[in-house]
Amino acid sequence: MGRRARFRGVKRTNKRLENDILERSKNLWEDPSILRPKCAGNCRKCAFDKTFKKIGKLEKYKNSSEALIKYAGKGSDDIFKAYAATISLYAAGSVPYMATAKLAGEDVLFAQRGAVGNDKLIGCQHYNDPKIRLFLYNAFAKKKGLLLYSFDDELVCSNYPNMPEDYIYDTFWESPYEFPNDELECPHNKEAALVIDIKSAKRRIRICKNCAKDVSTMQYLISRMIAERPLDDFEVSIEHNYHSKDGSSAERIEGDLLKSYAYGKLTDVQLIKQVLKERLGALKEGAESTFVIGERNFGSDSAAFISSLKGTQDEIEALTRYLAQYKDSIVIQTERASEALTSVWESSYREILECFTSAETAEKMGDVGKKNIQAVLGDARRIERSKDVVKTLPEFKHMGDVTKTADTYAKAMKVGGAELLMEEISKVPPRNYHARALAKGFALAYVENPDTVKSTAEEADLAQFLVPFIRDLVDSVGDEYRHKMSTLLT
Repeated sequence: MGRRARFRGVKRTNKRLENDILERSKNLWEDPSILRPKCAGNCRKCAFDKTFKKIGKLEKYKNSSEALIKYAGKGSDDIFKAYAATISLYAAGSVPYMATAKLAGEDVLFAQRGAVGNDKLIGCQHYNDPKIRLFLYNAFAKKKGLLLYSFDDELVCSNYPNMPEDYIYDTFWESPYEFPNDELECPHNKEAALVIDIKSAKRRIRICKNCAKDVSTMQYLISRMIAERPLDDFEVSIEHNYHSKDGSSAERIEGDLLKSYAYGKLTDVQLIKQVLKERLGALKEGAESTFVIGERNFGSDSAAFISSLKGTQDEIEALTRYLAQYKDSIVIQTERASEALTSVWESSYREILECFTSAETAEKMGDVGKKNIQAVLGDARRIERSKDVVKTLPEFKHMGDVTKTADTYAKAMKVGGAELLMEEISKVPPRNYHARALAKGFALAYVENPDTVKSTAEEADLAQFLVPFIRDLVDSVGDEYRHKMSTLLT
């Protein structure tokens, strides 16, 4: 059992509480077999025979409160003494004083009688409570090597692990879980689940990652049993997809971790998370890559993994190039490429950018581990393309404002198309006649909705005239680009 009960001083009882105690005392006075556990073992001789034989001899003293109290102080059989003390209340017809014990945060009242431990008195006088009644049997059962299971109005005893099915359901239903048809397993096939196998009953409790709650299911299952080693009848594991192609799909919970979980230091949610975190770390440190999407494990087949992803061209390309050069494991819940990138981005963004573009571009991007991945990939792609474009174009010295504007717009169009062109126009809005005409001209030449670039009627006329010269400029390279620029601006 758990920690010892805390006791308070005695106090005079009220009539309702007195009647409750007297009613239970009367029931035991009339039928002491209420206290005798049902047998589910194969003992050669019942360990309770001696106790209940002694209880039977109290029959001729049952009407004498004084005699019963006397027997409640004799010998070493605590169950016998607790019984004698309890039925003495009914024989006396009253409960003059009550004591209070604090159990699991609640006050439990009982009558002190005889020379027997308070915990035994509490267990006997509250024999109708599946948890509290175990106080009566705890020391005796452990001394005799017995296992007791307490549920509803039954107490079952065995000399080996033999958990009744009704006990499993009774304790599990005390938890916050409610599965369809009152089953012990949730109906979901998720990528991870807590599994508790009760070996003696050949029953299984299975709770998927999404259904798991912040409680310890094991704590419920052992809360109403007595055993020297209560965990021996259980096998606890975490089913998961976080394994290599030939690796195990279940992580056995044993030792101190099992004890921490069973006694409530870890909840179902925390246990699953801890195991998955450890497994993911092991995958990343393993000799080969492993890829998992939800319930599907691709092993080390990066091509099949990537072909199952949905995302932008940049996301897919970045992942493809990165995984072609680096060994890494990726475990995600959905088929989103963005989720796959996010899972490795913070620790490997530099390597991803180098594979996607170049070491030079990755260096220029700086620390982008916390930035929006799609935006970073877009910027990196444009920087890389811009670098290639610039190599094919002449360098202008001493550029005036109009030449600089035309060169910026042309390079933006070459590198990123209409989208980047509009970004440049929006970034530095044109502020004079010629700049506005150039902006409008580029918009007329390449933008689907050129009206987004505002201009006067006169500027629009000039822009329309410039459109063919703008197209020639954007299509040119090398010295021809210098010539077309000169033609555009004259």
